[in-house]
Amino acid sequence: MVVLTAAIVKSGKTLIARQFVEMTRLRVEGLLGAFSKLSDTGKDHTFVETESVRYVYQPMESLNLVVITNKASNILEDLETLRLLAKVVQDCCQIQVSEENVLKHAFDIIFAFDEVISFGYRESVTLSQIKTYTEMDSHEERLHMMVEQSKMNEAREMAKKKQMELAKQRALQPKDAAGPGFGSDSFGSGGMPGMGGGMPGMGGGGSFQESMSSTGGGGGGMGGGMDMQSSAPWSSSMVEDSGPAPLKPGAPKKGMALGKKKPGDVLGSMGLAPEPTAAPEAAVAEEPAVPAYNPLMDPVRVDIEEKITADLQMEGRLDGEAVCTGQFQVTVLDASKGDLACFKLAPQNQEFKYKVHPNLNKTSHANNILEVREASRAYRANAPAPLLKWQHKSSNDDYLPVTLSCWPTTTSDGTQIVLELELTDTNISLENVMIRFPAGPSSRPNITSAEPGEAAYDGQSEICWRIPVLDKNEGTGTLEFSASADAASLMPFTFDAVRRGATKCPMEILECYHMERKEPIAYTCDKACTYSLRIGA
Repeated sequence: MVVLTAAIVKSGKTLIARQFVEMTRLRVEGLLGAFSKLSDTGKDHTFVETESVRYVYQPMESLNLVVITNKASNILEDLETLRLLAKVVQDCCQIQVSEENVLKHAFDIIFAFDEVISFGYRESVTLSQIKTYTEMDSHEERLHMMVEQSKMNEAREMAKKKQMELAKQRALQPKDAAGPGFGSDSFGSGGMPGMGGGMPGMGGGGSFQESMSSTGGGGGGMGGGMDMQSSAPWSSSMVEDSGPAPLKPGAPKKGMALGKKKPGDVLGSMGLAPEPTAAPEAAVAEEPAVPAYNPLMDPVRVDIEEKITADLQMEGRLDGEAVCTGQFQVTVLDASKGDLACFKLAPQNQEFKYKVHPNLNKTSHANNILEVREASRAYRANAPAPLLKWQHKSSNDDYLPVTLSCWPTTTSDGTQIVLELELTDTNISLENVMIRFPAGPSSRPNITSAEPGEAAYDGQSEICWRIPVLDKNEGTGTLEFSASADAASLMPFTFDAVRRGATKCPMEILECYHMERKEPIAYTCDKACTYSLRIGA
C-alpha cells in the first residue's frame, strides 16, 4: 500500500493535508478538489476510485478524513490505516472533532500522521505508542535538567556563603584599619609628618599605640605651629588613659593584633626549638570490616523464586502460552559451615524443564541431590549462587489462579471501563496485587468505584488499583472508571501479584548437610512466585 496523502476536509475546504510522497501542490489541490464532487454522504466510511487513485474516507462530525492511495493498494489495509488515523485525530482534538479544534491542533495531528505513515507505507504502531513518540518525553533530558538544577542550587548556596564571609570581613575591617586622625585641621602648616595616623577618639579609627608609634616613626617634633584649639575633642576612652606610652626607637609600625600563636612561635621567642610532633592520623581511617556472618542467623539461606508471565484477551482467556520460569538460589553466610552445602530434594515434577549450574554434579542431580562437583568449587561467603533453573509452558486457562474480564463501553464523553477480578484458586493467597491502566493527562480519568483495595490516578500516566491481599475470604473485586479517550488508548493494562511460601514447581528441601563432613546444616528457605500478566495487548 502506498499512501499519497492524508487530509481533513470540510465541504471542499482543506483544513490540513500531509503528503507522504513527492507531489506538487497543484496535484494535491486537484485531487482534494475532485474528492468533494465524488464523495457520498451518509455512510460511516467508504471509498471512491478514479482512473489513477483511490479515495478512502470517513466522516468525523462535519468533517471528512480522507486517505488517498494508489489503486494497487490493499483496501483492507487502507481501512485499517483510516481507522488508526481517525483515532489519532480524535485523541489530538481531545473532546470534539471540529474545524476550530483541528486548526488549533494542526501540527500535533501532522506529527501523529508522520508516526503512522512513513514514505507512503503504514508503520506497525499503536495509539499509545504514537502518543509516547509525539510527547518526546526523555528520561535522559529530565535527568540532565535535574543535574543542572542541582548545580545551580549549589552555586547559589556557595554565593550566599561567600557573601556572608565578605560581609563579616567588612564589619571587622574598620576595627583594624587606621582611620583619619590628626589632619591638617588639627595642626598648623608646620605640622608633624609622623602624625598622619589617627588616634582613638580623635577622629581616627586606629589604636592608641598605632598613633604613638607612627608619631615616633615620623621623626618630626611637636613644634611648628601645632594648633591645639582645632584638635578633635577627647573621647571617654582617652580620658581613662593615664598618658601615652614611652616611645621606643624600634617600635613596630602596626598595632597590636590579638590572635593565637603557634607553639613553634612561642618556643622560638624563648630561644627553644620545638620538639618534633608525630604525624597526624589520616583524616579518613579505614573502616573496620563488617562481620561477614551474624551468629544468630542460619549459615545458609535458600531463595526459591518463580515468575509467571502471560498475555490475556479482554475476556480473560490466554492469548498464547503462560510461561513459568524459576530458580533455586543459595547464599552462604558462614563459609566455615556451609561452604560445601548439599541439598537433598523431594522427587521433582518431570513436566518442568530443569537446567543445572555447570559447577554442580549432574549425576547427583539425577538422584535429586544438589552438590558441587569438587571441593574446589565451594561456595563463597555472601555471594548468591543460582544452582538450578526451570521452565514450564502451558496454554490451559486454569494455569493462572485468577481471571480478569474487562468490559469497555464507548460513551459520548469517551470510554467507560468495568474490570472484574476473581481468584479461581482459593487454596492460595496473592499479596501486593497491582493493576495498572495507561492513561495520559488528556484522558482525564474519573474513578467511580474500586472494591476491594483502593484505586487512584497518578496525574501523569496510569491508573493504579492496589489490593493488599486477595484470598478465599475476599476473592473477587470490581473496578469501574471512565476516561475521555478511546478504549485502544487505555490498553493494554497489567496485573502484578506475589504468592509467598509456595511455587508452581514443587521444590521441597528434605535435608541440607556438608558434602565432606556429612554434618547437618541449618538453613533458611524463602519461596515466592510473582505473577506478571498483560491484558488486551
